[in-house]
Amino acid sequence: MGSAQSAVAFDDAVTTTFSQGLTLWSAVGTICSQGLTLWSAVGTISSQGLTLWSAIGTISSQGLTLWSAIGTVSSQGLTLWSAIGTISSQGLTLWSTVRAILGDQAFFFQAIIATFGDGLAEYRVGGFDLWGRLVSSWQGESSAGKH
Repeated sequence: MGSAQSAVAFDDAVTTTFSQGLTLWSAVGTICSQGLTLWSAVGTISSQGLTLWSAIGTISSQGLTLWSAIGTVSSQGLTLWSAIGTISSQGLTLWSTVRAILGDQAFFFQAIIATFGDGLAEYRVGGFDLWGRLVSSWQGESSAGKH
């Protein structure tokens, strides 16, 4: 019977070892499966991180486009103000020229008056007298027609 007991003990040892090996392989399989699940989660998170960075890059690019547009508008505004300043400066130059011309004409007329003074005064009085006579004669004619 010794050999039968030995065979049973050997069979039990093999069965136990085989069972423990299966349990070990099952644990290894579970760990590998969980490792794959973990790597899948890391991949998903990485993918979402890349999507987030892509969105941030798009927003930053649009922000740079916006700032570029603001810079262009500001530059055009400065150009407009520069043009307005140039026009204003030319306007002041024009007024300065007009004043100089009028000043020269005033000097010219003063010289004429100084030279021909009495004659011009008499001419003006004569012209005013003639104008007054014409108005009086028109009034007289229109009064005569009413009577």
